Amino acid sequence: MRYSLLSRFEGTLAGVSLASQLTRCEDRSMCKSVSSPPERHQKSEILVNLKKHRWWRSSSERQEEKFAATDEQSLVAQMTRSLIRCQGLNRVDWDRSAQEWQDQKQQRIKASRTQTVNPGRLAAGFSGEIYPLSAGEVALAMLPIALYFHEQPEELQQQLTEAIKVWQHSAPAVVLEEAVQTFSLAIALALKEDLDPESLIPHLLDRLNHRPSDWCKQLQQVQRLAQQKASLETAREELLKNASQADHGVEETSAIAVAFYSFVRTPHDPAIAILRTVELSGASPRATALTGALSGAYNSLSSFPVSWQMQVKTTASSGSGITTEAAGTTGELLQQANELFAVWSGVYNTANRLFQNLHPTLAVSAANGMNQP
Repeated sequence: MRYSLLSRFEGTLAGVSLASQLTRCEDRSMCKSVSSPPERHQKSEILVNLKKHRWWRSSSERQEEKFAATDEQSLVAQMTRSLIRCQGLNRVDWDRSAQEWQDQKQQRIKASRTQTVNPGRLAAGFSGEIYPLSAGEVALAMLPIALYFHEQPEELQQQLTEAIKVWQHSAPAVVLEEAVQTFSLAIALALKEDLDPESLIPHLLDRLNHRPSDWCKQLQQVQRLAQQKASLETAREELLKNASQADHGVEETSAIAVAFYSFVRTPHDPAIAILRTVELSGASPRATALTGALSGAYNSLSSFPVSWQMQVKTTASSGSGITTEAAGTTGELLQQANELFAVWSGVYNTANRLFQNLHPTLAVSAANGMNQP
């Protein structure tokens, strides 16, 4: 085994966290000064330089964001918490968790003085209804299910189909389910060490029977760009601008397509894959978080730059427990990766008080075949 399964669980959730935090840092740095096109191009070259893989926030920014989770982090944390608590998918708890995350997000929007609120979404959020999410957000929410059922393809497909129902009013049902199922399958292949980056997209197209759907067309586009070793500018043009001119379903799934492109172009270096996605100006934070998840599942936590790993370990060890304010941060997601792995292994009892407030560096191992049937 190239990497331990636990390290891949950790890499998946830490990848989401690091990528989404990195996107926020980049957004802030872009807002602080308006750069000319040549200056932005020069900055792009610096960002993708391996020697610059540092967590470049100032000390004041680190203090400000110590307990601030991004929407992507809090979404994954909320849904992972449900699987750990119920030791599997429980639709009642799953739907309740989705509603709680939605309410928390709306409260953050309401409290923010700098964000523009969509009145329709705000009203939906506080009416007790589940408002539509983008396909990228749904794919992030499904990550714990992809982790938990990665060894059982048929069960994984059934559980995803059931869990997606809570967001049945999101992107067109067929497009949404195809895209999310495909991404979850890629995560499962990575965890089982069955993922070959060069043949990943053709394999996924085979699984979809090359049906003439919009999502298959997007995957074919990703494969063509990867084979051509297309530049970031070309990828931006074809994956983002073209998608925005297409129908609603294609636009909704563009974040997943971008994540696949960034991964297959640089499969063995999570940092570069994530930074390439950040550099796709116009790519959503979901695209960056999905890139981090897929690259983290394939390469494990140990493949991230040391400075990034130190960020994970620092936030993970900053306290003995996870406070309400810290919910969804990198520290909690790393802890949840350990707990979810333990539940999957069959050696974790969430009802046992001894397992409450576990330290995030807890290592749990189980022999092959010891996981749930």
